Amino acid sequence: MTGRTAPATRRSVKKSRGGCTRCKAQHLKCDEKKPECGRCERLGVGCPGYAQPLKWSYKHEVGQPGFSAQSPATAAVQTPREFHFSPSSAMAELDWTDLMFQPMLDSVPPAPTETILEPVRQLDWNTATPVNAFPSWATGGDDTISQNDAVILHSTSSRSPVRRKQNMLQSLQSHRPELPPQVPRSLSHQSTELISYYFKEVPRVYSMFDSMKNPFRSAVSELFGHSLIVNLAAQSMAAGFLVEVHPRFAKIGRNLRREAMELIKKEDSTDYKALLALSMFGPTGNWLDASDLGVEFYNMARDRIEAIRSSDTVMVANDNNFKFFDEGLVFWECILAYVVDGDLIRPAQPSLEIQHPNISMKRAAHPWTGVAREMVQTVADIGRLVRAHRSRLRKQTFVTQVCLDQLGHDLLVAKEFEKRILAYQLPDEESILDLEDEATPIHHLITMAEVNRYAGLLQLYRVFPDLLTDRLAAEDGAMDHWTGSTNTGLPANGTRNSQWLTAFAIEALRLLESVPIESGTRDFHPFMLVLCSSELTCTSINELSASNTSESHDEEMNETFIEVSMVRKFVLDRLTTCLSLLPPTPIRVCIDIVKETWKRIDAGQKDVYWLDVMMERGWETIMA
Repeated sequence: MTGRTAPATRRSVKKSRGGCTRCKAQHLKCDEKKPECGRCERLGVGCPGYAQPLKWSYKHEVGQPGFSAQSPATAAVQTPREFHFSPSSAMAELDWTDLMFQPMLDSVPPAPTETILEPVRQLDWNTATPVNAFPSWATGGDDTISQNDAVILHSTSSRSPVRRKQNMLQSLQSHRPELPPQVPRSLSHQSTELISYYFKEVPRVYSMFDSMKNPFRSAVSELFGHSLIVNLAAQSMAAGFLVEVHPRFAKIGRNLRREAMELIKKEDSTDYKALLALSMFGPTGNWLDASDLGVEFYNMARDRIEAIRSSDTVMVANDNNFKFFDEGLVFWECILAYVVDGDLIRPAQPSLEIQHPNISMKRAAHPWTGVAREMVQTVADIGRLVRAHRSRLRKQTFVTQVCLDQLGHDLLVAKEFEKRILAYQLPDEESILDLEDEATPIHHLITMAEVNRYAGLLQLYRVFPDLLTDRLAAEDGAMDHWTGSTNTGLPANGTRNSQWLTAFAIEALRLLESVPIESGTRDFHPFMLVLCSSELTCTSINELSASNTSESHDEEMNETFIEVSMVRKFVLDRLTTCLSLLPPTPIRVCIDIVKETWKRIDAGQKDVYWLDVMMERGWETIMA
């Protein structure tokens, strides 16, 4: 032995210098498993493999006469970083509802284009939405997206071998060096990342369901590369979602909203792309600042809808684009009606008669109203009424005849709303088109419609207690309270009304509890939770004694207290969970309203109403 040790042998396993193409593009560590890496397998996407990219060398080439620098094949092959907006003549004919209703094909033959972004195609109602029309990362998953992927509308998935083969052939035929990338100022690294984050997080919380039928995913995927307004709106929403990460995103979001607003002012009043952008960044100012209600954006959208409505009544009545945005404004009005004085927001006009060529045709759910347009409109009308009524009472110092007349008028209007709610019929599940969202079955949307119904009645019966007194009297066969005669076997009106409202609110919240937080409807839960919260009261033992409703007051008090406490816990738990799943800024305000309302109730204050608490504290915010 010489004392020297044999050199260690290196493993012969050949690495791929960083892993599969997807992991390398995203600067992530790859475990390099075969045939698919663990990360791609975990995300459920096709692994592109470990082949080293080939770079064409031109120094030994002789010019090929068959190809020119201006050939179509050459023009179609550009660097992905050459992201520029390419307006399309077909864009004006894009039907948002086509993107919602139609199933997707497994593959579509590729068509050569003049730009890096495929132009928006004219989508036909009876044709499928092509899967290659959307970014590979727009279909969900937790996969982080690379900068290059973020700016290519056509799919680069390894599951499209025909397209990949043709693209490689085009690249071999191009025979020219790459041009330096030219990135417009508005599409810098920051904008690319924000667009990426938009598709990763925003569409699934901005709609009651998330699939390619969600227009905030599908339509935006079609348009963000062609419409600067839509692009800026998507970026502003992504920035609003990231405000909690760093306060700088608040400034970025406000700047993006301002830029989008300036562009919208220059657009034609009947342009649907401008309406889509307004629907995106208009109601989401509260993501950046809880007090930003976006009233001017709502009124601008309302004016544009009315301009379209008055342009051609017959055409508009059968225009699915118009119907989509018109119904969206119904929900937008609803969430504003409780936090903004009625004279500041323009009311909705009666909806046009919808022409159904086939009576049995299924209806499509709307991403905001679900399947309850009529009920959401009624809840909006109730919001206008109760806010105006409570505001007048706060300002009224002395009783005048004008005041009495107005109170009587409000009561009559409230009775009409009560009739409308009680006559409402929930839609059948079979009459609704499939949402294609496993997390959100159709019955979740029907449940939300029912919860809206409960919430609307709770507002009416709290603000106009005579309605509830008359209803309970009619149910019990008692005399109308206006006659002055009451059934002595019943508790005093105030106590019985309070007990009934508490039981009704518990029933509503138990119904909402049946919808899991994983449902796509979760963004619409906080509004309902707040509307029902002020009825979670515990009747005191003294009131129970005075009403002679129980011989065992302690036992009844304990049962009521426990049940109310458990429902209160559900409300707080659901709101707290929403803090981590939704933009948290408005959710914190919702929690403040609920806690302050309960604090006053538990301190013995009578007739505590969440709307009064919100107005007194100046906590108005969009609660969705």
